[in-house]
Amino acid sequence: MSFEIGETVEVIGNEDGMEGSYFRGQVIDRSPGRRTIRYQTLLADDGSPLEEVIGVRRLRPPPPTVLARFHLGDMVDAWHNDGWWVGRYVRREGPKYTVFFENEAPANQHVSYPKAQIRVHQEWKELEEGGKWKYVKR
Repeated sequence: MSFEIGETVEVIGNEDGMEGSYFRGQVIDRSPGRRTIRYQTLLADDGSPLEEVIGVRRLRPPPPTVLARFHLGDMVDAWHNDGWWVGRYVRREGPKYTVFFENEAPANQHVSYPKAQIRVHQEWKELEEGGKWKYVKR
């Protein structure tokens, strides 16, 4: 994908403690192989939206909204610490859905979320048919 100025994207976290995370932002500048992103939820030290130059391989379009029932063991993304974090759905207690995070922050924890804060986990496969979303289930 070309990720043009003004497009909304998700940045794939790859630093220590950020693996398995996705943070939404907007492309505000472009150069060969890189884009400058203004994050929607991450802030700089002065309280303004954080801006960062990112290699295009760490970018993906936002996944489509999927209305789905979650099944035990499904991979999900949970809204946590201003971004989406990959975990596994392990139980439901009333209106709360419990997600287990194995390797990512918050590591080895069970955290409960309302349904509005979890989504089906999807992987962007750019090289397949010009870009395609794949669902990751159990």
